[in-house]
Amino acid sequence: MTRTASLRRLAWITAAVLAVMLPVVVIVVVAASLVALGVLWAGVRLGLADHPHPNFGLANSVTWARGAFVCFLAGLLCVPELDADARWILVAAGAVVLALDGVDGWIARRRSETSAFGARFDMETDSAFMLALCLLAARFGDAGLWIVLLGLPRYLFVATAWRYPFLAEPLPHSERRRVVCVLQGIAALAALSPLAAGPLIGAAGLAVLLWSFAVDVKFLWANAASHAPVAFAARFFGLLRSLAIYHAIPGRAGQLDRFYARFVRPGSLAIDVGAHAGNRVASWRRLGARVVAVEPQPVFADLLRRFFFDDPAVKIEEKLLDAKPGTVALHLSDRYPTLATASGDFMRAAAAAKSFQGVAWERVLPAEATTLDALIAREGMPDFVKIDVEGAEPRVLAGLSHAVAALSFEYVPAAKEAAIACIDRLEELGAYRFNRSTGESQRLVLPEFVSAADMRGWLACLSPDDKSGDVYAERQADRGARPSA
Repeated sequence: MTRTASLRRLAWITAAVLAVMLPVVVIVVVAASLVALGVLWAGVRLGLADHPHPNFGLANSVTWARGAFVCFLAGLLCVPELDADARWILVAAGAVVLALDGVDGWIARRRSETSAFGARFDMETDSAFMLALCLLAARFGDAGLWIVLLGLPRYLFVATAWRYPFLAEPLPHSERRRVVCVLQGIAALAALSPLAAGPLIGAAGLAVLLWSFAVDVKFLWANAASHAPVAFAARFFGLLRSLAIYHAIPGRAGQLDRFYARFVRPGSLAIDVGAHAGNRVASWRRLGARVVAVEPQPVFADLLRRFFFDDPAVKIEEKLLDAKPGTVALHLSDRYPTLATASGDFMRAAAAAKSFQGVAWERVLPAEATTLDALIAREGMPDFVKIDVEGAEPRVLAGLSHAVAALSFEYVPAAKEAAIACIDRLEELGAYRFNRSTGESQRLVLPEFVSAADMRGWLACLSPDDKSGDVYAERQADRGARPSA
């Protein structure tokens, strides 16, 4: 059984157990617990890309059971009250889960199942467990709202590391951290319990925890190459914006499938140049194609690997396509990561357009470049190529010497010369007919494909602030073999 299949089975078993046992409390608890379970499953699914073993493993299954208990605790936050007996039952169950924190690591070492994924899964489960206990203690215990601070330092530390990257540097192994983690758990359980000394024990645990974090911060500060902050907020919200646009719009997946069925069929090869968040890759896989996703931005290349790590029909190329191999300066926009470009002409043209007001390219990334020809030599002749690289499309096509069956390239009215240059290049490669779509409509505007001259004339008439979109090109020899849109 594969890692993903094992994880899916565990998720369904946990959901069934929660759904059966929790109706005796209240339906709202069921809903909250299942939402938490969904978050747990999504996080583990993304992390599986770092799991080197073929199976999910017994050790990770134990960690999953601890995570499922955290989901149960999250659901209990919705009950109106917990009496003293219920709190003692939770404390006893929590003590068992706390003890299991040492079991999964022992199993992993005993069965040779250790991995970076397992260590991260264990750490995040510990953090979520502590926070859930502290939230319950604040809601139903006697300590007050301040006890939540006992469960927050890990999350505050991670959030601060986004702003100050030196805090994300690796720390040497320390038994102190292991002991403090156990003391944190004991303090959280005590604060949740009806013990009169519970709040005092919680305060002592918080003091020890803050001291431990202070020791680590001091070490990282002393050994940091730089203490300079970075503008993490723009990058973070830019990433969220991309994920929302390309994955969270209801009905978008089906719309993509219906549209691309004209170009991509079962068994075909499709190349996505500028794959970004991977919604086209996902669509083409649903259509049964083999896919090569080309994405030079590290954050999106890593995201693609996490989305498709278990799919042998998807290959991720963390490179940039250009006219020739080498190293190319890729200009990145933190706020609008879809506008990463290697074209200086595109940036100058965009700066003069109202539709690009507020767009800035704050960083430059040296990106390894290869050519479309080199990719084809290794992967085979594609049936469809999508090129969306913000004004650098002509450079991608300059690295192509074959007339592919069908392709698309972006047009941006503020930099329409790039799209016109693409048509010129395709005319050199073969006889093509053209159509277009606007924005993310996933619809061809024209009832029939038109000549290069007609498409070139239409592009020439665009004003800088007209809507952008994509031009679709079909080699005439292949048109009869394709279904109509």
